[in-house]
Amino acid sequence: MEANKFTEKEIKILMEDKCTRAEAELHLKRGATIYEDLEENLHKYMQEWECDKGEIEAFKSMIETKIPIIDWGVVVIKDKTYYIQYVL
Repeated sequence: MEANKFTEKEIKILMEDKCTRAEAELHLKRGATIYEDLEENLHKYMQEWECDKGEIEAFKSMIETKIPIIDWGVVVIKDKTYYIQYVL
């Protein structure tokens, strides 16, 4: 049986976003990504993802307000913000 490729830290971050352990594992299996550096590297990600002006503004707003955009989650643990991109 192949070991899961995700860590306990990733599971705990998703659980802080109101997922059960089973839901967190399922989201990670589906390809959810947790970004620890989105704020610092926003410009790089926006270029990589080829975001338009509206999308860039939405991401900036999410970072400022900590209110997630559609299909994203925002979790703050001990003054560290994690951004979760869910795959639904």
